[in-house]
Amino acid sequence: MGPAEFKADSDGRLWGYVMNKENLITVGIVTSPHGVRGNLKLKLLTDFPERVYRLDDVYLLSDQSVTGPYTVAQARLIPDGALLKLDEIDSREQAKCLVGSEVCVTLDKAVTLPEGHYFYFELEGLEVYTVTGERLGILAEVLPLPANDIYVVHTEADGEILLPATREVVQEIDLEAGRMKVNLLPGLR
Repeated sequence: MGPAEFKADSDGRLWGYVMNKENLITVGIVTSPHGVRGNLKLKLLTDFPERVYRLDDVYLLSDQSVTGPYTVAQARLIPDGALLKLDEIDSREQAKCLVGSEVCVTLDKAVTLPEGHYFYFELEGLEVYTVTGERLGILAEVLPLPANDIYVVHTEADGEILLPATREVVQEIDLEAGRMKVNLLPGLR
């Protein structure tokens, strides 16, 4: 694809090519413009911040609409995130319109994770069972916390079970079968 064609909507947001959001993974969120030439300041949402140096093309997700691809002209890390310059964004005003947008890459450009590690979107929606075969519910959300992630499981009775993402609790993850097997320790129910 060539450079994106732009048009502004009634809110002044810029729009280009459209892509399906299910084919994307978010690496950051635009927090503000930086300077007068259209640079974007990002809050990174990746465990691999150095990946910004390898970005070629990105897509922007805003209000469930996807635009792009945008060509990355320059990227660099800063203490609280990253700065990104896109060829198609030339002014501070254009950059302001993108504040709050998610910066995404296609799934084929996602970082390869070590064995036994998963992206949150791969885990969300898994059916959760105990090691004895009891169905607990559906993994609805992953909460990233400093010590370990927490898996929020929605139960059949409209309740929630919070499971720590530790080796003691999580016994098996089978993405192909759409299942997770857990050791439900006392006090977790």
